[in-house]
Amino acid sequence: MSRANLKLTWLVISASILGACGSSIETAQGVTSTPAPVLTMVPSAAAPPTAVPTPDEPITLVIWIPDRLLPEDDETLNALLNNEINEFITVDEEIRVEMRRKTVDEVGGIMSTLRAASAVAPGALPDLALLRRRDLIEAVKAGLIQPLEGRIASAVIADLFPSALRLGRTEEQLYGLPYLLDLYLYAYRETETAAPETWTFDAVLERGMTMAIPSFRANGMADILWLQYSTAGGELPENGVLELNPLAVAQVLNFYERLVEAQLIPPGTVDFATPADYLELLASGRFDTGIVNTAIIRSLLDADPPLHFAAIPTFSGEPVTLVDGWMWVMVTPSIERQAIAGRFLNWMMDSGRHSAYAQAVVMPPAQRSSLRRWQVEGIDNSLLIELLTDSMPQQPEVDSNSAARALQGAWLDVISGRLSAADAAE
Repeated sequence: MSRANLKLTWLVISASILGACGSSIETAQGVTSTPAPVLTMVPSAAAPPTAVPTPDEPITLVIWIPDRLLPEDDETLNALLNNEINEFITVDEEIRVEMRRKTVDEVGGIMSTLRAASAVAPGALPDLALLRRRDLIEAVKAGLIQPLEGRIASAVIADLFPSALRLGRTEEQLYGLPYLLDLYLYAYRETETAAPETWTFDAVLERGMTMAIPSFRANGMADILWLQYSTAGGELPENGVLELNPLAVAQVLNFYERLVEAQLIPPGTVDFATPADYLELLASGRFDTGIVNTAIIRSLLDADPPLHFAAIPTFSGEPVTLVDGWMWVMVTPSIERQAIAGRFLNWMMDSGRHSAYAQAVVMPPAQRSSLRRWQVEGIDNSLLIELLTDSMPQQPEVDSNSAARALQGAWLDVISGRLSAADAAE
């Protein structure tokens, strides 16, 4: 069978008809077998509502996976997930698994389809999906997903990093099971001067290397500004009011003023919204260093000259980061289907399977035992463990704060050279 049949483009795997299937596929191990068929289906946006199974029919578990985590042309990831699901249905023979690849941000993506289908075609909704923190919060407010309490094995919960567990909680309940983590790191190249033990603002300036920063934010405060400001002494807003810490503001703005004076801020920085905006420039060596996130590290592994990764520079050098990531969420309100979905999640969170997929997609897994197996050249696992033990989840409450927007504007004024740090602070 052709390689295309390994791809999970609208994948349907059925354990109940193994004997009736005459075709075969090549497994990830290269062994020819006769597992469940891989069928090409119409796109999920046009799929009919899932039929209610009769008692004699196996239940089909429908899962929406972001195309970012399962690119159509990535044969390794497609084969790996195909194999993991085949193993699951071999153990749970009365279950079928239908995996649908979905976009993320565009019309027809996971969140927009969840909103639309919940009102007009609830039968077309999945049982499980993968969401990021911001979408998870919106989904909970809209009543689109169900709590995971009681569905996830206690051993899995206990193995999650504290920052990952906080990521999946909202309204005092666990709604998201963290799977793959996205955190900020500092990418740099070696020089004749040895890398410092801690990346303080002064250490960055002493090395004299250009630094790319994702600084643009339409509303609120950019992630990196919030991270460096809060580490310098800034605090989360209380009752919706952010009281700016003058000393923390001065420390951060003075650092960027000194970068500008040393001509270490690349042109166009004020337009960079995410590290993906300067990915090629950093990978090719046109930028010496830059703030990156683990969502794009896979594209930086072959950078020339090679890149190394450390904690984000801060005033004190304290290793901290902001954590986001992809989390499993449960959509189905059916108690029976929730129980099956829970079994599938516990299966996927097995340390070996979890780390294998995280390794292939080059994103850190959310469990301690899985991260111990995860190895990426240039990234120190002990640093990741330290960061994930005590770091902050994304902070949506900062986005709507007027003081946060004011600090963001002042920061951009300094980065662009329009104002000095002192004038911007005023």
